[in-house]
Amino acid sequence: MTALLPDNPPVMLLAAFSDAFPDLAVQWIIRAPGREMWIAAARAEDESFTLAAPELEVRTTFNLQSAKQKLTVLRRPLPRWAHYPAGVTLLLSRDGLDVIGLQMVIMGEEPPGPRFDYGVGLAFAALWHELYEMPYTIDSLIDLVDRARREYVDAK
Repeated sequence: MTALLPDNPPVMLLAAFSDAFPDLAVQWIIRAPGREMWIAAARAEDESFTLAAPELEVRTTFNLQSAKQKLTVLRRPLPRWAHYPAGVTLLLSRDGLDVIGLQMVIMGEEPPGPRFDYGVGLAFAALWHELYEMPYTIDSLIDLVDRARREYVDAK
């Protein structure tokens, strides 16, 4: 896995990452194709996924086991906005991807709600594909996020 850092990432994203994870350096920055939704990420020391959304003033941490029950690592309900990233991660893991733990900040121009949640899922799907150098198109990412919606987000 190589570092992906675009030439002109949003300064607010970099500042938010520094605020959320002061001891880490950004390793990857990804923009969701077709959206103004960005993720800045660094590898975690464990197998958890910490996702901070400064615009919502929230942060959550899950791992593969807790996500299966839609819970955080502290056994609290996983926030609705984090269901898409958890669902995408679980699907890719089930499909054989050996996922690593990540510390992430997500920012975008979508207002809180369903479009924001879906955009987070697209950005997360793009991040995994870029990290593992898997080819993708916007249509293949949409298919994956829609599958996460059907099999995870909307599943009882």
